[in-house]
Amino acid sequence: MITDDVVIKTEGLTKTFEKGKKREVIALNRVDLEITRGEVFGLLGTNGAGKTTLIRVLVGLLTPTEGKAYVLGKDVTEDIDYIRQRVGLLPQEAGIYDRLTARENLIYYGGLYGIPEEELNSRADNLLEIVGLKEKEDYQVKGFSGGMKRKVLVARALVIEPEILFLDEPTTAIDTLGARVVRNMLKEISSQQKRTVILTTHDLTEVKELCDRVGILNEGKLVAIGKPSELEEKFRAANLEEVFTGLVTGEGVYGDASL
Repeated sequence: MITDDVVIKTEGLTKTFEKGKKREVIALNRVDLEITRGEVFGLLGTNGAGKTTLIRVLVGLLTPTEGKAYVLGKDVTEDIDYIRQRVGLLPQEAGIYDRLTARENLIYYGGLYGIPEEELNSRADNLLEIVGLKEKEDYQVKGFSGGMKRKVLVARALVIEPEILFLDEPTTAIDTLGARVVRNMLKEISSQQKRTVILTTHDLTEVKELCDRVGILNEGKLVAIGKPSELEEKFRAANLEEVFTGLVTGEGVYGDASL
């Protein structure tokens, strides 16, 4: 049963890819997951564990091989247009329009969603101020550093005010102070605006600071889920890094690994 508080639900979600005529790669293996409204949820796993595949299924970029996935109560295979109007996505390798200014990037993207001009300009003003780019808003992005471009991309994902925001490595290439700004933004939209944030990251300090709960994926399987402190206690670990490395390597995990 899907309630109003459950904004993402998967049941036996499986995704396989064909690699040649005889080889099949299982990217997601019967993943059962629920994420609630206003939650910051971290997806952890090594490269190739299935994190990005899961996000791509949830935003309709990939079709499940088996199982079900629901976003905002809608089936991703049947109501993807409804879902896409209400979610924001920042991929790890997101493209940006280098010849547009920082402001124009936000205005163009927001315009695709039919946001009225006055409202869109107000949102852009606010976001550019928050990410520290107001003084650079009329500069072409092609002259920006990697970290500055990433800030524009984060602001661009937020300008549509999505109910759910998917972020794949959101603070990649951003300096320490810039990363702090982004984290504070995510805390605010979660706690004050009750928007749901799903992020992938390799920064476990970021996870501890931001995430209400985390899910650890290993070889396509969801091997653990819970609050960071709960997982540390469950697996008798000193910290989340110990939990993570123990689960993905099979070493040093002493608690109950069942979900």
